[in-house]
Amino acid sequence: MAREKKQDCPPPGAPAWVVTYGDMMSLLLTFFVLIVSFSSIEQVKFKAAISSIQDGLGIWPDNSGILTSIQLFQSQTEQAREAAEIVEELTEFLEANELQDLVEVYNTPSGVRLIISDPVLFESGRALIKDDFARILNGISELIGNRKFSDIKVEGHTDNLPIRTDEYPSNWELSADRALSVVKYMAFEAGMDPAKLSAVGYGEYRPRASNDTPEGRGQNRRVEIFLELQKDSQEN
Repeated sequence: MAREKKQDCPPPGAPAWVVTYGDMMSLLLTFFVLIVSFSSIEQVKFKAAISSIQDGLGIWPDNSGILTSIQLFQSQTEQAREAAEIVEELTEFLEANELQDLVEVYNTPSGVRLIISDPVLFESGRALIKDDFARILNGISELIGNRKFSDIKVEGHTDNLPIRTDEYPSNWELSADRALSVVKYMAFEAGMDPAKLSAVGYGEYRPRASNDTPEGRGQNRRVEIFLELQKDSQEN
């Protein structure tokens, strides 16, 4: 009876080529992490580096999800840094002019929001800007004049105390007119680009605090200015 031939068993461990392949993938990953970490990298140099990889490896076309994701991450990082710089400059301006108790500055995912409350805004029941408020608007406009914003939105808010005059039948009209007064001042007095400015009035319907106390009503009588950061367009 013929003896069965013993089958050769493969050597233990992974094939040698797997180690080389793993090293190459690790180096590529490290290379991309290094690129992304330089948030200030110039767009032209970044694309040149990607193109060299495309030529060498013959992969990742221009519409690749990997390339798009890296470009999006880079753009978001630039916006976050821009917003942080604006917040820091505005805070320094307010502290230098002892206005930090009157103006709140917040860094949001899509831009910078400023909240200015009474008593520096307007005369009671009117939309005429007070001198202190004008000084604040001049300072803000000077600081953000050279920054890139897609939109600058001004929101007017009131408390819930009713107003019925020939000029303002309700708080809605009053809040809208106050927001419009701020927009006009920033455009025609402070030199901001009118094409980026807009105004909206919310009346009493978006309170920050309770209207049951004078302090709460003072917080609700406010103007909010939202600086929406401009998103850099990505080219293929």
